[in-house]
Amino acid sequence: MVDEFIPEHELLFALEALIALHNKYSDRTRRAKSRIKFLVERFGAQGFREKYREEFARTRDALADRTAPMAEWRKPDVASVSGPAPGQGAPRVLLQQRQKGYFVQPLSVPLGELTVAQLRGIAQLMRDHGLSEARTSQDQNLALVHVAQAQLETVRAGLAALKLREPVAGDSVTACPGASTCRLGITASTIVAPKLSGGARDLRIRVSGCQNGCAQPETGDIGIYGEGRRLHGKLVPHYQTFFGGSGMSGGGLGLKGPSVPAARVVQAVARVEAAYAGSGADNFFDWARAQEADYFKTLLADIIAVSEAQLPDVMRDHGAAADFRVMNFGGGECAGASQVQIGANFFEAAHEREYRRALMFQRKYAEAAQCSEAILRLLGEGLGQLLGGKGAHDSGVFQAQLDSHGLNGLGDEYVRLKQQLENLDAPDEAALAPLNRAVDVWTVQVADYCVARDAQLDLAEALPLGVAA
Repeated sequence: MVDEFIPEHELLFALEALIALHNKYSDRTRRAKSRIKFLVERFGAQGFREKYREEFARTRDALADRTAPMAEWRKPDVASVSGPAPGQGAPRVLLQQRQKGYFVQPLSVPLGELTVAQLRGIAQLMRDHGLSEARTSQDQNLALVHVAQAQLETVRAGLAALKLREPVAGDSVTACPGASTCRLGITASTIVAPKLSGGARDLRIRVSGCQNGCAQPETGDIGIYGEGRRLHGKLVPHYQTFFGGSGMSGGGLGLKGPSVPAARVVQAVARVEAAYAGSGADNFFDWARAQEADYFKTLLADIIAVSEAQLPDVMRDHGAAADFRVMNFGGGECAGASQVQIGANFFEAAHEREYRRALMFQRKYAEAAQCSEAILRLLGEGLGQLLGGKGAHDSGVFQAQLDSHGLNGLGDEYVRLKQQLENLDAPDEAALAPLNRAVDVWTVQVADYCVARDAQLDLAEALPLGVAA
């Protein structure tokens, strides 16, 4: 939190200040690290606030002559609204609007997935009833607004014909795409999510496929995000847990719990829910915070523990037909293993390769050469760490490190390409194209070595097409 309160007329200054900090200080060589949270980690909480305040003052002076539009704020008229308050997020029950005689009709959409027929059916239903507005919500549901009281019965009947209904207790489960489509996804969040339930107390479950937390696991009653952890020498899919998060006034981020093998996370969530239900507590947020610091670790101790003999039982992610593999990693603090880092660097290098292609097409050859240099740097750092060294910051040390592992050819080619790219004064297509090609060949050679070293690595989607080692 940079400020406890920001007046409405200063909101623009605050947003501009944060953007300026991001542009000025964020990591531009590793895009997975280009996030505000890493700036807080770099400068410390107080250091980040100081830099924010400097940018805020500068931005306020620069934009002093601009007037910001002011919103119209009204005090809640409790007397005019009956029924329960919506609570955190979108309403989960029929909600009476401020406008007398009108309601918000929520729709349960598991994981936000609707068929074409359902979408067309909703559109036709809205046309038939003169409804012009449907809203998506952060919990991946839908809500029809301005539904007249006289229309409620027929609207609900029309939704039922489309096999749609209002949310029910237990189905407040939200998930990001995870490894199914996201480049950064580690675990199959969309496959495990339907196996989870908030139970009779309708707890909010939030499931993310990686540590970037797009499903906001820290704000759910129970939140989990995917990561890889080493057990008995093997990389095993896990979910990091959080308990008792709330985005409401007086709430807070969830308490970090233990990391649970993905194969056992359904069992872990069910056990926590059972413990809460048996406590007689009225509120999960308060109940979670009333426990001792190691309560959840102790509660789930037998689920977390994996003996070497049990390893085959936890090697596969939900829905997977084969043992867990490092796929589509995008960097971060997820697994703390060098194999994960090299996977992350390969996909960062793939991004650089796409930028390089676009820059070559635009005839921006100097910028394209920088992309090839970035590819060498990323893969050199990842390979150096994989071999137990410090990366490729010093070409001579890095080459010696590769030589000591019998990788003379990779080291020699790295130094040659790096020198040639650095010595391009005014690159053109004729000079740069063969160097780009050589960098791509080197990339495939490094990938072949890494996969041969660890069969759990899957780098196929991060490699240049049509290039052989």
